[in-house]
Amino acid sequence: MRKLEFIGAFAFLMVAWFGLLHVLPRPNESIWIDGLYKKKEEVARAHSRFPKVVLVGGSSTHFSFSAETVSELTGLSVVNLGTHAGLGGEYLLKRAKASLRNGDTVVLILEHHLLAATKPSSVLASFVATTDTRYILSVDLKDVPTLLFGYSPMQLVRQLAAAALPRSSVLYRPDTVTDYGDESANRPENKLPAMVDAVRAQNPISLTLPDSPPRYLVEFTNWAKANNIQLLQAWPATLERAEYKSDIYSKYFARYQNIFNAIGFRTIGKQVDYLLPEADMLDTLYHADSVGQAAVSKRLSDDMCQVIECHPQRTAE
Repeated sequence: MRKLEFIGAFAFLMVAWFGLLHVLPRPNESIWIDGLYKKKEEVARAHSRFPKVVLVGGSSTHFSFSAETVSELTGLSVVNLGTHAGLGGEYLLKRAKASLRNGDTVVLILEHHLLAATKPSSVLASFVATTDTRYILSVDLKDVPTLLFGYSPMQLVRQLAAAALPRSSVLYRPDTVTDYGDESANRPENKLPAMVDAVRAQNPISLTLPDSPPRYLVEFTNWAKANNIQLLQAWPATLERAEYKSDIYSKYFARYQNIFNAIGFRTIGKQVDYLLPEADMLDTLYHADSVGQAAVSKRLSDDMCQVIECHPQRTAE
């Protein structure tokens, strides 16, 4: 009897907690992610009249690539579906399926750490708890506790306090997303001193990689092949470091590429061609400003046209 009472009390508390989260103001981060998806998925629907190219990844894809520039240079219909790497690769790819149609092309531009096996992050837990609760129904049972309890009352208090403070930057707002899904506020003049300092303090890419492709990536690949979706793997724009041109990193990048190639992705370009100087970065090792964005978007366009037919003369939709 006591066990049943405990279960009942626990269920009541969980329902009350999630109910409270949907009444209180959401964290700025969750508002931003939700706003990105609403705008970008709307853009993807508008580009579904003929096969399109969808850039999929975390915030590196969002900030560092311009689908508009790639559209203009290739003549293809290109959409930027980059959002937030903190959601994890599994969420990013599950969510991407809704924006893909038969005949489309995916250009997957994952931040390097997303290939590692980790528990759902606090970013995903808070987003699911406040915005996308249904996602819990689609995950493995082992991940359910983390999603249910990964967003704590203390985090809620801190994030509500942060939401009440005046915003110091024009970045991380859904209304700066363009009709291609691109970020438009990543201009050099919008960089704050703290953002410049943050770039300088970034650690190099970790050399850790899994021995085999993560299951979520294999599942997405199988789904894409079944739906006649072409699979390309590209490289995230990354803060340049001398060590990235060393033998140890050359081997690391080759191993990273092989993980994708082994399951059917075709790699375009090389990571060293997507390295950007500190002056062209925004606020992390993966976020380019508009100058860097233009450079790597041109590079991506050239690399794409090496493997798929481009029509630069056609006006992009």
